[in-house]
Amino acid sequence: MSKTKEKKHGIIRRDAVWRPIAINLLLLLVAYGLCRLAFWMENRQLFALDGREVLGVLHGGFVFDMAAIAYTNALYLVMVLLPLHWKEKPRWQLASKVVFVAVNWLALVANLADAVYFPFVKRRTTASVFTEFANDNLSDIFGIELVNHWYLTLGAVALLAALWWGYRTPRISTVPRGRYYMKTTASLILAAVAVFFGIRGSFDLELRPIHNGIAKEFVRQPANAALVVNTPFSIIRTMGKKSYPDLRYFEEAELERIFTPEREMNAPRREKPDNIVVLVLESFGSEYSKRLTPDRPDEGFMPFLDSLMAEGLTFDLSLANGLKSIDAQVSTFASIPMMIEPFMSSQATMNRVDGMGHYLQTLGYETAFFHGADNGSLSIDGFVKSCGMEKYYGRTEYNNDEDWDHHWGIWDEPFLQFFGQQLGQMHEPFCAGVFTLTSHHPFQIPEAYRDSFPEGSLPIHRTISYTDHSLRRFFEYAQKQPWFDHTLFAVTGDHTHVQNLPLSMNDLGMFKVPVFFYHPTDSTWRGHRQGIIQQIDLMPTILHHVGYQGRYFAFGNDLLDEQTPRLGSIAYIHDLYQLTEVDWLLQFDGERSTALYHYSLDPYFQANLVADESVASQREQMERTTKAFIQQYMTRMNQNRLTVLDGQSSPRVSPAK
Repeated sequence: MSKTKEKKHGIIRRDAVWRPIAINLLLLLVAYGLCRLAFWMENRQLFALDGREVLGVLHGGFVFDMAAIAYTNALYLVMVLLPLHWKEKPRWQLASKVVFVAVNWLALVANLADAVYFPFVKRRTTASVFTEFANDNLSDIFGIELVNHWYLTLGAVALLAALWWGYRTPRISTVPRGRYYMKTTASLILAAVAVFFGIRGSFDLELRPIHNGIAKEFVRQPANAALVVNTPFSIIRTMGKKSYPDLRYFEEAELERIFTPEREMNAPRREKPDNIVVLVLESFGSEYSKRLTPDRPDEGFMPFLDSLMAEGLTFDLSLANGLKSIDAQVSTFASIPMMIEPFMSSQATMNRVDGMGHYLQTLGYETAFFHGADNGSLSIDGFVKSCGMEKYYGRTEYNNDEDWDHHWGIWDEPFLQFFGQQLGQMHEPFCAGVFTLTSHHPFQIPEAYRDSFPEGSLPIHRTISYTDHSLRRFFEYAQKQPWFDHTLFAVTGDHTHVQNLPLSMNDLGMFKVPVFFYHPTDSTWRGHRQGIIQQIDLMPTILHHVGYQGRYFAFGNDLLDEQTPRLGSIAYIHDLYQLTEVDWLLQFDGERSTALYHYSLDPYFQANLVADESVASQREQMERTTKAFIQQYMTRMNQNRLTVLDGQSSPRVSPAK
């Protein structure tokens, strides 16, 4: 029939659309499955899978993939089902194809990229990544990773080709005009219903839409939930979301009795307070230390730091309170651990914080912070200033790009020498923090040291040795300075990195970093003590040492206070709150405890005792402490109460009972 006769009889051309759409969406499901396989292969040492767990991953993965596909293809479905006849034109169909291919390819690339980023943070990327790296130019890092993970790069190209060539354009047929509009309208409504239930992840309207935390319901091991979720879903579902939920387990009076971050300190005054130097070391995990991991088959990669620990004050277990560099700064200088999202990229980032610098300034301290990266990197400069660190020295202040590593900033050795020289120009007493950077991906060291350090079995090992050497050189310089003998050094790794020893491959090992004190002349800071030290303990312990008197705000423990019971180490992993006490580790999902391990007897975390009635009292005590901690944390984050309120006093209470 001619076009003239078609128009005369009210007949237009329409697309038989459902079969092509089904083929296109099936193509996406296969592509998402391949990305999940690539994610697992890139990180398989971090997951423990058996046959039952694989089935759970596949089932949950299908649910989350359908949700992600529903999110990312809503526009495409509107374009191909719009009940207007001019959408049948070739240009509109080409535009629909371009939208389909472009949007879905970006989603698939996000999955592949997260396979590389996952070992750094141990969870799927969320929307906070856009604010976290907003001030950093990572183009060179991306370039390096495109080469280092060339197989994933080729995979991304192959996926692009598969989407383009595998796409099915709607077939053209002719139907009466009235029937055309009825069917396309009905099809659009049907598609909207399908998208609605796809996003929800269930046809049960009484259930809440799926979110990242639901992934744990498909697997027995919380760590495997990262295989269930996909990155596009994780990013989309966390966009614009409130970072911290409103939780209420206890009435206010009972909550304050169990735990409060508002404290009173009456430390003995010191006639001449010591200087304070805080060293935050990039990616220094305990696994790389022979002293902290005596079962290592080699001598480790931080011999100088091991020797410093031997002369300092250490504890049975030393832990980070987060898995990112920005978490470490907040934990160390403000005594605030990471919960749910990094504080510096959360909605609470504008909250007032009274940090280490503020308290020390009341005792006449001059304060400064040093980091050899570009000024503004990770927004660290702004945060430490909000903690009372008056001066900031970055790559700009260093002012010599001959020592620039062409990736993150100034090599550690020259920057630590610069740090030592600047300390000599500060008025005593002073408090200065420094954050190293060379032992960060892409793990390069100066050409002059290329053959000076053992390569080890992981790319990071040689850079750990280089930074350890840089610390040795810093202390060789510092011990010749007049300020050295009356300076307390607090040392912490910022977070763990990729690990390959069996004892580290668990939810406790992910947080094991060196945390210790060193003082060249004060024997108080020598020896080994039982118990746990964590990053958030550094600030209150330092305040006690220098003789601070008054009210202060901290989630951590004052380790010099022998009278007050101590809260265990708190962390957040796999969308679970994790409390570590001596011998025991509890995981809590916000409603119930999901795991309890006696890690001193079960170092490989094989026996989950959460349902064991013989240890019910231990579980209940730890759960009560965890609830009190997270209620205080969430409430204060949401109400901007992270500081001691002026004009009010609070009784001295035990941090935990």
